[in-house]
Amino acid sequence: MSEELSLKHQSLIYKAQRKILAYGKDVNSILETLGKLSFDLFEKEGFAVLSYDYAAQTTRALCNLGFDKETLNRLSENFTKQKIEKQPITKQTISDDKLGNLQLIPIVGDEEDVYGQIVFVNSDGINQNLLNEFADLATTSLGTFLGVGLLQLHLEEMAALIEVSHVVSSTLDLRELLTKIMKTATKVMRCETSTVYLVDEATNELYFSIVQGDSKVGAKLKEIRLPMGTGLAGWCAQNNAPVMVPDTEKDPRFFKGADKKSGFVTRSMICVPMCLKEKVIGVLQVLNRTGDIPFNDHDLETLKAVATQAVSAIENARLYENIQKIYLSTIEVLATAIDAKDPYTRGHSRRVTLYSVAIAEQLGLSPKEIENIRYAGLLHDVGKIGISDSIIRKPGRLTDEEYGIIKTHPAIGARILRPVEFLADKIPGVLHHHEYYDGRGYPDHLTGENIPLAGRIICVADCFDAMTTNRPYRKGLSVNTVIAELNKLKGKQFDPVCVEAFLQAFEDKISQYFEPIEGSTDNDMALKPEEMGTTEEPEKIQRDKQPYPPISCDSDKKEEKKLESQPYPPIKCDSDKKEEKKLESQPYPPINCDSDKKEEKKLESQPYPPINCDSDKKS
Repeated sequence: MSEELSLKHQSLIYKAQRKILAYGKDVNSILETLGKLSFDLFEKEGFAVLSYDYAAQTTRALCNLGFDKETLNRLSENFTKQKIEKQPITKQTISDDKLGNLQLIPIVGDEEDVYGQIVFVNSDGINQNLLNEFADLATTSLGTFLGVGLLQLHLEEMAALIEVSHVVSSTLDLRELLTKIMKTATKVMRCETSTVYLVDEATNELYFSIVQGDSKVGAKLKEIRLPMGTGLAGWCAQNNAPVMVPDTEKDPRFFKGADKKSGFVTRSMICVPMCLKEKVIGVLQVLNRTGDIPFNDHDLETLKAVATQAVSAIENARLYENIQKIYLSTIEVLATAIDAKDPYTRGHSRRVTLYSVAIAEQLGLSPKEIENIRYAGLLHDVGKIGISDSIIRKPGRLTDEEYGIIKTHPAIGARILRPVEFLADKIPGVLHHHEYYDGRGYPDHLTGENIPLAGRIICVADCFDAMTTNRPYRKGLSVNTVIAELNKLKGKQFDPVCVEAFLQAFEDKISQYFEPIEGSTDNDMALKPEEMGTTEEPEKIQRDKQPYPPISCDSDKKEEKKLESQPYPPIKCDSDKKEEKKLESQPYPPINCDSDKKEEKKLESQPYPPINCDSDKKS
């Protein structure tokens, strides 16, 4: 320490050094000690420490002892300007009308980067060595702290981007993926909420895909679609350029309709385009910066980095989603083909799936579990492929033997699906959808919660649809009648929890597919005709009076169904048909009534007596 310093000054500086070393990371105590030392050394009130916020690109006062707000704001703005314009920042003395001489000391980091500034009032003719000693102590004490703070900021940003990277690789479910990305973006950007718009190429509009924050607000916003160029997000997408708006009220591009629809108040915003090979596929948007620091260029760059990672995630998820849609479409075709074996089951698998998914959603199952139930609902009757049509389409009561064959269809379905790895986790719902809660079901006679949840859910949905749709022997039952039956069989045939979930789901989602019954006094309902597999009345078809299979006598029908499967020789009465079906396969005696046929088939193979009805044949 300089010999020119008085013992008093040396003692004050030494004591302050020891205190600062003892305080460690207690910055407030360090600042308080430096402020007191400044007053003791220079005998003037006035000490402040300014810190530059790299993220916000603004300067804040960490400590203020004796300065008025106006003076400190002026000093902060000047320091910010020097940092942004990259002007040299050096030690200097400036004159203030109120306070006299102000000493400005830069706080310099390890790489000669200026983190902030120390400001204090000194006297005219002050000992220069004393000034230097104080400046060294203050900058050394605070420089390390501010440097650590800056390093911590960079680490937080890197950690956030790494977290986004992990999210990108964690799932291929588009909604789950974007939700995780937006949670990360909201945290990193220190804002109230964030959204993702996606571009609808068919309509050239933007629509809300994900809204982070209040779910009620999100539900309302999802109803809004923005034409390209409308609003700040639309402008961002149309121009493929980011936009930052500290005050939305002052920007004419801001679309106020979203706030009116949702009740949310947007104050500030950043939008960045999400581009795939120079094509804008969406817009990432953050709203309302929290705290006193407004959105800034640093925030913009950070959000652009998040958007870049989000693009690749969206593309991968969309590709996976398309593959899933292809799988689902294929399975829907298969389910339709199964239902088509009987006109009374047309649409059955689709409706069972709809009811099952509604129950699963009401129970709060995960998206993956709901997806498994969706596939299992469509495929629950796939085993009927292996059951004879004579049983599937039998209009009357099944015999015990026939019912035993029908009961094999869940196991057949499971065997069909087992080799397909993609469908492996859907098998429980297919195999066990006829298990009863009390153990009287099939194929394994499971009881209670030993029955897989998917099986318990589909059991309720399957039975509800069977009872509310037409069958050959009766019309579909009314909703009130079926609900009474479900309640009656709770704990016996059905899981009580699944029944209660279905009843709630019916009120919220399923009732739209039903219509009031005319003349009903208790608000009863029936399935809408367009939702039925067939709109014909059971008694009009009268299948129970026909022998199996029914005989067709339509002599004017151009495309006759094949009749070879009939047990009794089918009779063909179409005398005008030019191309007769081959009759060699008929049991004895085959009948041939085509009097105009010029080339008669050889009859030598017929058993005796051969029959020939061609009266015009000469020989």
